[in-house]
Order: sequence, then C-alpha cells, then structure tokens
Amino acid sequence: MGGLSRDRVLHWLGAADHEQRMELMRQVMDPAVRLSVPILGVAIGGWWIQIARRLIWVTSETEDEGRLLELLLDGTMTNTEVMPLAAAEPILIAVPMTRQPANWAFIARLWTEGVRRPFDRPWSKLAKAVHGHGIPTITLDPVSTPVEIACQMVLKGYWHGYLASDEPALANAVAMAYPRQVERIQRATRAPSRASAAATLLEQLIHPGFDPAQGAEATRRYVRRKASIAIMEHNNREQPDRYPWTQVGISERRYYKLLPLFAEKVNGRYILDQDDVVARMRAHLDCVDKERAVRAVALEVLQSHGFTKEAARKWLQRHQPEDAVSAWPRGSGHGYTRSDPHNAAVGDP
Repeated sequence: MGGLSRDRVLHWLGAADHEQRMELMRQVMDPAVRLSVPILGVAIGGWWIQIARRLIWVTSETEDEGRLLELLLDGTMTNTEVMPLAAAEPILIAVPMTRQPANWAFIARLWTEGVRRPFDRPWSKLAKAVHGHGIPTITLDPVSTPVEIACQMVLKGYWHGYLASDEPALANAVAMAYPRQVERIQRATRAPSRASAAATLLEQLIHPGFDPAQGAEATRRYVRRKASIAIMEHNNREQPDRYPWTQVGISERRYYKLLPLFAEKVNGRYILDQDDVVARMRAHLDCVDKERAVRAVALEVLQSHGFTKEAARKWLQRHQPEDAVSAWPRGSGHGYTRSDPHNAAVGDP
C-alpha cells in the first residue's frame, strides 16, 4: 500500500525545487484549481488506467464533497496551528481508448487499511444513495491479491450499473478470486461445472451488505457467508424436511423466535424432542392462522354492518369474533342511539 500512502505524495512534493513547490502551494490554496498528484498511469489492452490523489488546502470554506481526507504534515506552522494540507483518497480511473474523446470511464475510490468514515454518516443510511449515484469504493489491504482486486472492480462495476447482469466476466471474476468458496459450492450442490457454481455464488452477491470502511477482510467474510447461504438454500430446496423450520413451513428466524414457547433452554442450549416440537409448533401456527382468519371475517361483517374500520377493530378488542353477526353500530336502526360517535354497540359501557 506504499504507493497509495501519504509518503508517496510527500515524496512527489519533495522532488520539486523551492520555486516549483511554492507555485504548487499557491495552486492548492486556490479553491478554483484542482491539483492532483499522479501515482500511476499506464496504457494496457486498449485501456488507460491512472491513479491520483487530489491535494486540498482545508479551510472552513472548503466544500464538503464527501471524500476522505488525510493530513500530509505532522509539523506545525506555529506552536498551535497545524498546516491544513491534505490529500484526498486515491482515485482510480479506467478509460477505454476505443474512441476519441472517450464516451465513458470507470471511476472508483481506493480505501486502504485504517480508513475511518465520519460516525455521523452511518453506512445503512448511505448505502442506497452510494450504490445508486455515488462513486464505487474498492478496499485494499496487504494480503489483497490481484484477482481479488480485479473481482472487486468487476463487482463494483456491476453494482453501480457499469456492467449488465449477463456479462460473462462476472462469474469468471468470482471463480478466480474466490476459488475455495466456489469449489465448496460445487461440491455441496453437485454443480455440473465450476462456472455454474460461480454463478450460484454470484446470485448471492447482487446486493452488497457491508460498509467498505470495514476493509478488504470484510469483503472476504461477506463472500464466505454468502457461500454458506447458497449451500443452505440449495439443501432447503433439495431436502425440505432436513430442518425443523422447513417441516413447519416457516423461516429459520421465526422458528427460533417461537422455540422458547415449546422448549426449555439449559446452559444456553435447548432441550427438546424435535418431532414433538415440530408437531406442537405446527398445531400452534394452525390455531393462530385460524384465529386470524376468523377475525378477518368478523372485521368484514362489522364493516358491512356499518362500522368504520377503526371502530370494528376496537370492537373486536372487547368482544368475541363470533358475536360480530349480531353487532350493529348505534343509530343504524337496530335499537341503538346516535349518542356514541365511535359506533359503540349495545352493551358497551
């Protein structure tokens, strides 16, 4: 990560003589000028690829563009004031050189280890906007491999609309970057080919669910977790009676929410007879469904008698659904008065 560090930017500034450096500082202090430090520039395979970091003189009037900034100098101008020279996060630009001028370009931010986002901007609030309109973020750490980085670029390009879902490079990139997870899926699901297993894993990677500030390792954990989910979903389809929640016909999450009603937990583990729990839970859910259906019919009957929807619900909180057949709102001509604005029935206090 040395080429992306602030040391690389300082080395570039230090290579200039005094007059050049002063001129650079004047340009950096001018908010109308965007000065970037080149880190990489190469033409390969019909593409121009470059990485650069923009220099910014941070003041109270500096526009907040949502970029991460890194102060370059630890020294001070005075005993109390830190020199506000900063470098924005590295920006990767990849442009196809098939047309002049180019009609599109892929742009991404590069985040290395130690990146910290502002805490007042939680990722759960930003994710939809970033994926819909923001700049993709590629995370790197010392153990990132070239194929992992390439896979991130392809996936981020897909998530941000640069690539279509039928692009063959998607599954190929996943298979090359995460061979262990793809092999695990192929073995567990008996997929006919490596490409088929990679496509199964890709289906789980449609919507990224992690904050890129968590680093490249979070991406690996995310892929491993999604591989496990892909295998579990396959097993649920192929062996529907393998798990107790599939036998009951509910989700795993709801099963464990209901389980305390039917089993006792001892030392952190449930003591249960699975067949007995499944039978009792199924009976419980059937009873709940029946009660819900009866209440829905009672609600329709009350509304057909002239109750408002809110009054009908309130009536059902105080009466048995079976009594709805003989319930009428006041003032309906069935022996009630108009004195109750809430459509109370006879016998209500």
